[in-house]
Amino acid sequence: MKRQILFLFFVLCGAGMLSAQTLLFHTGDTSGHPYRIPAIAKAPCGDIIALSDRRPCGGDIGYGRVDILGRISTDNGKTWGEPFNVLVGTGKGADTGYGDACLVADRERDELLLVCVSGDIPYWKSTIAHSQRLVSVHARRDRRTGEWKWQTDTVADHTRHIYHNLFGGRINGLFMGSGRICQSSRIKTGKYYRLYGALCTHRGNFVIYSDDFGRTWDVLGSAVESCAPKGDEPKCEELPDGSVLLSSRKHGGRFFNVFRYTDAKRAKGIWGYPVDSRTAPGGISNEGTPCNGEILIIPARRADGARTHLALQSIPAGPGRSNVTIYWKELAAPSDYNTPLRFASGWQGSFLVTDKGSAYSTMTLQKDGRIGFFYEEEPQYYQMLYRSLGLDEITGGRFL
Repeated sequence: MKRQILFLFFVLCGAGMLSAQTLLFHTGDTSGHPYRIPAIAKAPCGDIIALSDRRPCGGDIGYGRVDILGRISTDNGKTWGEPFNVLVGTGKGADTGYGDACLVADRERDELLLVCVSGDIPYWKSTIAHSQRLVSVHARRDRRTGEWKWQTDTVADHTRHIYHNLFGGRINGLFMGSGRICQSSRIKTGKYYRLYGALCTHRGNFVIYSDDFGRTWDVLGSAVESCAPKGDEPKCEELPDGSVLLSSRKHGGRFFNVFRYTDAKRAKGIWGYPVDSRTAPGGISNEGTPCNGEILIIPARRADGARTHLALQSIPAGPGRSNVTIYWKELAAPSDYNTPLRFASGWQGSFLVTDKGSAYSTMTLQKDGRIGFFYEEEPQYYQMLYRSLGLDEITGGRFL
């Protein structure tokens, strides 16, 4: 099957409407390689950039060559350009592979930041002496041609700074949770709004931040005490009051924690105590095997027209890696989110994206106000699919 736009139509169970998916990367195409791990961003011009691993080695970073490929839509996900290489592994040495992409588009400038893992050793074998690398690359959009130009000749290596300068050699392995990097809508230093990147490490989760669009990083909160000691692959999002939310992978739900600023400009504040969503009243609890998803908080309107915010959390509902679902709750007031327990409690509904075997997912707010949802679905472990969803569809008409 050719690697091109492929629309798959199916009737949503119980929804009574026709919905469309777009196959962006096809495991089983002429390359003969599997695709994994979705990452996404929406640029100020409206372009949607979707990235995925292509895995000639068949596995994660550390098992051989892995590449990062991209596709771009200029019309809210209706059509997509041809796949293109962003970073290509050499199959040997420090540049053996590049994968687990994390992506953000600056909210004001035509600039992208990709952070990813690279190297020739798996995460679980990583040591200070021989560690997985954390690297980044930028892209800029040519306003005359509309083309995004990736500056792959200047891949920045942050490994030593983060392992040694930030964490003092106390951590053997780490990577940034794949998908969408969070950019603040409130805190701006110089040219850029602040970025938050959530780290999975051998000692639990930590969050790092950047005020220069990923060129340098520092730790948000403690570099010694984890904000989720039992957390796995994490994500960050900004709450409506400017606090920082951590959402982290666990069996059958998520760990949530909240960082509240005492001095936002100087990035001073304190993390709360992490909460297991399965223990919270009305919290997310399912049969899903641990898997990364996405946390997205967006402005919304109730059916009566009143303005509010919604939190959307995607993960497989299970059993195992199946039934990727978007859970949702309204954030009408600070009392809905100003402590980890309050955020973890009172989820109001869920939307089944797929009833098939399915795993990692990410999402972004399209320029037209719909949710662009990028996820993995069976068969063939996995196909990389994109779907545009309205809030009315996700919430059964309660929010728009």
